[in-house]
Amino acid sequence: MENTSELSFTQQIKEEIIKLPFDEIRSKSILSAFIRSNGSIGLTNQGAKLVLKTENNKVARYIYELIKKTFINSIVSLSFRTTMKFKKTTQYIISIESDVDYILKELEIDFLESKIPYKLTDKENKIKGYLEGLFLNNGNCNNPISSNYHLEIYTSDKAFSEAIIKLIHKIKDIVFHFKIVKRRSSYVVYLKRSDEISSFLAYIGANECCLNFEAIRVERDNSNSINRLMIMDQYNYKKTLQIAKTQVENIQKIEKRIGIKNLQNKKLQELCYLRLENQEATYSELARALSEKFNTTVTKSNVNHLFIKIKNIVEEFENGKN
Repeated sequence: MENTSELSFTQQIKEEIIKLPFDEIRSKSILSAFIRSNGSIGLTNQGAKLVLKTENNKVARYIYELIKKTFINSIVSLSFRTTMKFKKTTQYIISIESDVDYILKELEIDFLESKIPYKLTDKENKIKGYLEGLFLNNGNCNNPISSNYHLEIYTSDKAFSEAIIKLIHKIKDIVFHFKIVKRRSSYVVYLKRSDEISSFLAYIGANECCLNFEAIRVERDNSNSINRLMIMDQYNYKKTLQIAKTQVENIQKIEKRIGIKNLQNKKLQELCYLRLENQEATYSELARALSEKFNTTVTKSNVNHLFIKIKNIVEEFENGKN
């Protein structure tokens, strides 16, 4: 159920999981999750047969080898089938033709139950194994190049999805905010927060993919931050020009009514002249110019108060006061 547009990055994650060292205890958790979410029971002349299907060649070979290593006396076969419905696809089929009841009992699998076996998830490495098995079967993660971060695991029923969420909550030291959504006939356990997706990839052993994901995520976030700052700068610049235009209009009214030179406050006089000559100057630049002119410290706050005085003078004119 992998989305082909995201197959490349998802495939990288799965190949990293596959390359992890063999661990007999963890392997049972992987197989339990994979078979529970993938397997079906068939009948032959010799009895029950357990069938697993996947379109991922490397995952098929990995699960096949894992079964042979974990259950050395079982009869296991790997085959493939090519179909041409909408497009050419190859399906790999793993068939377990002996000891099916024993294997299901050892892996504590009941296809009619949604409960996740406690004995195969009672320790951290077993939880990791179980989540690895789920992701190998029906896991998918958007390529980090995409701006839509999304990691998901498909399941067949809601109760099993809820059991997966409970299992994830058992993880120590890391908090994941997975959610569930119904999609057609399936339920999807999904994660959208980019930092948590990165942590989850590291948790299930896909460290290289985690590093790649983080590098691209950080680069994009930095780029977005720069863009936001540029937009803010443009907005602030336009706002500054608009405020300066109003200040110039007020100063021109003072000049016309009484003359700037007749203002009693010398700093106010000088600020009026500075603003008329430097209509794009910031408050910091005006404050620096006033400081140099009067050989004293003038702050941006002082400049702001002087402009308020100019505004008040104009309002007095307009209200008919002397």
